[in-house]
Amino acid sequence: MQWLIYWFWQLIPANPILMRIVHGGSRRVRHLWVRMGYVGVMVMLVMLALASGGGIGQDISMTALAKAGAHVFAQIAYGQVILICLLSPLFMAGAISAEQQGKTFDIMLTTPLSNLQIVFGSLLGRLYFVLALLISGLPLFSVLLIFGGVPVSAVFVSFAVAALSALLMGAVAVTLSVMRIGGRKAVVGFVIGVAGYLVAGYMIDVTLLRNFPIVADGTNYLTPLHPILVLESYLNAANYHAPSPDELTGYSGLAKLYLCHPFGVFATVTTLLSVSMLTFCSLWVRMIGQGQSQWVYKLKKKLRIGKGQGERRRQPRTVWLNPIAWREASTRGKVAAGILGKWAFVLIGWLAGALLIWLYHSKNLPSIANAGGRNLPQHEVFRNILATLLIMELAVICLVALYMSASCVSREREDRTLDLILTTPVTPKLYIWGKLRGLVSFLTMMLTVPVVTLAMVSVYTWIGRAQQWPQAMVSYGAGNATATYPLLNIEAALLLLLMLLPFVGFCVMVGMNWSVKSKGVLGAVIWSVGILSAISMVLGFCGWSAAANIPVVGPIINSFSPVTHMLVIINPYERVHSMMAEPIPGRWNLVMGAALAAVGYSVMVYVLLLNIVRNFDQTVRQLSGNG
Repeated sequence: MQWLIYWFWQLIPANPILMRIVHGGSRRVRHLWVRMGYVGVMVMLVMLALASGGGIGQDISMTALAKAGAHVFAQIAYGQVILICLLSPLFMAGAISAEQQGKTFDIMLTTPLSNLQIVFGSLLGRLYFVLALLISGLPLFSVLLIFGGVPVSAVFVSFAVAALSALLMGAVAVTLSVMRIGGRKAVVGFVIGVAGYLVAGYMIDVTLLRNFPIVADGTNYLTPLHPILVLESYLNAANYHAPSPDELTGYSGLAKLYLCHPFGVFATVTTLLSVSMLTFCSLWVRMIGQGQSQWVYKLKKKLRIGKGQGERRRQPRTVWLNPIAWREASTRGKVAAGILGKWAFVLIGWLAGALLIWLYHSKNLPSIANAGGRNLPQHEVFRNILATLLIMELAVICLVALYMSASCVSREREDRTLDLILTTPVTPKLYIWGKLRGLVSFLTMMLTVPVVTLAMVSVYTWIGRAQQWPQAMVSYGAGNATATYPLLNIEAALLLLLMLLPFVGFCVMVGMNWSVKSKGVLGAVIWSVGILSAISMVLGFCGWSAAANIPVVGPIINSFSPVTHMLVIINPYERVHSMMAEPIPGRWNLVMGAALAAVGYSVMVYVLLLNIVRNFDQTVRQLSGNG
């Protein structure tokens, strides 16, 4: 028994790799500021959600306070799980490859460290930062229990779902790194794949499976395999609950166990998958230094991963006038994970939009109740699902843009190719402009997903008005009269594209600015995501309030926030001041706001470009030799 305790002690608590990463990260002021910023943002979100949900004010009843507390808890819990699933790959990328790039992996293999110590140390050391963020928010979630309406078990379930999701993401990242088909190169495809699974799984459940439930308002076979659905089965048990064994008459014992315990099945599946992948990694981790096996070589050759048989056998390719732009646009995401993730995101997004329109037209959308228990009209359900879909797509696009831009210079500094580029006639302006143009060109196909989705809804509305479909028009109560307006205005896709393209360029420039200044990829990504999230949050809260209360100027201010701009485009008549009274001037006001937002972001992109070019040589020289 004593040897088992000693073995476990050396594997995790006293693991040298784990201790090195944790001690180094714990003493960094940057990590302290990130944790403080995370808690500060969570506190602000709780206060704003309470204010918007009727939880703050005079003469608030205990029932209303409990409902507001349950609403706030659910929204923050969903957001926490989504952020963990999307950000974990960024923290986990390079769990093994970081040692390879630092030329310390071969030295590590000569030490008495076992394979399990290497794998678990690399995983848990980087998982520590994610878990520290989760634990820092635990007191805040516990305070929400004072309002009532939330069981104590829901707090632990929400954190367990987030932690298990992070563990699975980390195990996948380590496995890809050990097989040398992952690390930082495949992280773009990894993020897109995770986001695609979250969006596709949730849309399939909401739009299809809930129309054919096993029991009334019950879960289904997909629920235990999706973290958001598992969380919803606990936080929204009134409308989406796990069936009891007595309701599953005629089902086998295994099926009853699977359907009646979604969280238990989710925990078991994620744990078994993580342990299986880590076991595989522990068997193959030392094979990295001995060269890849024959089957891995054949797999890479089939999936076009790594180098081909030789550059001389490739077909000649036409290079743009700016070779940096051509390189970024043409060679990004050429690994199998990147290609599969990119096109899966595009196709799933288009299909989800088309499926949502068909379900709305055939009146098969699920029933969703508001805070008062009344079922929402079908057009409101349609708009809520459409807004959720577009926001998740926008989040994926922005995260991919930030990571790619934040790593475009830092990666070249780490692998020493930046020094080679600087010896060529490529000027700093040509280099930075080429990076910007190439990355935006690469993201163009992803940008078409939300734009095409809105265009499909606009075309459906236009055809429906011509064919006099009742679903294409929505009635609003304006005082004592009733006004009828289209489900979506015909110019909605243009308004989104007009603002979204310069905003993505701004995201790229923010990431590139930190990529030039930072020594490593992870530091550039953290600062880029944090700064852009803060800017978007401030613009969103200010713009949302301005659009509803300030005529003319309010919608223009709101156009600078991508999320609230998208929400206003979907439903301008209820969210823009005086839109129902004067719809034509209001629509022109939205066009002017989108145009001014495009001009504003274009100017900011140009200013950042000039600033980076001006300080490029000095910054590169200061960081030379520190990649």
